[in-house]
Amino acid sequence: VGCGAGENALAAASTRPDIDVIAAEVHTPGIARVLAHIEANGLTNLRVVHGDALEFCARLATASLDEVWVFFPDPWPKPRQRQRRIVHPDRFGPLLRCLRPGGLLRMATDIDDYVEQMVQVCESASELDGGIVERWDGRVMTRFEIKGIDAGRTITDLAYRRV
Repeated sequence: VGCGAGENALAAASTRPDIDVIAAEVHTPGIARVLAHIEANGLTNLRVVHGDALEFCARLATASLDEVWVFFPDPWPKPRQRQRRIVHPDRFGPLLRCLRPGGLLRMATDIDDYVEQMVQVCESASELDGGIVERWDGRVMTRFEIKGIDAGRTITDLAYRRV
């Protein structure tokens, strides 16, 4: 969800040809980079959605995804903007609806108050179980994570399983 330049989606599709990956992004240059990489490497298991991930998830069948990844989403840092965050009580439904029972929601951010919001939103969803976890070794370091580290921010990973 919000794949940026697609580093994690591309890594997953390249190293795991047995799985299908969907990358959603609104930013056209990021989509172009992903498409160029798909073509250059002959990937056949990666699909790209150019548009809003929540709108796309709303069109998917219920319980159709094994995992949903939300890594370094736009933090919308101003208090008046926070309702735009993808992990927000009013916006979270489509992501949760498309995750199958037993499926995994993986998230990472470098914004402390977003960590608090992610925990609060996920813990209020009775069908999710999890919390803050160690960095998942399957998550590729992106430019957004590097910017956070360079700025001295703490990176926090979260994982929730749909029960």
